[in-house]
Amino acid sequence: MMSKSDMHTFERKVRFYERHHKRQATRMIVVSPMIDDRARRVGEHLGIEMYPDSLDVPASA
Repeated sequence: MMSKSDMHTFERKVRFYERHHKRQATRMIVVSPMIDDRARRVGEHLGIEMYPDSLDVPASA
């Protein structure tokens, strides 16, 4: 289950990647069939896209 703290950790890892590689991430995507309600609210606040299955992720435009 994806928890609230998992969402914060994921966001910090994305920011680390951006600093380390000097590239801007265009999307933050979490694929998990089980996301806690509190984690979902945090993810929405942080701008993280959340999907229950990888087949549900729309292609980037």
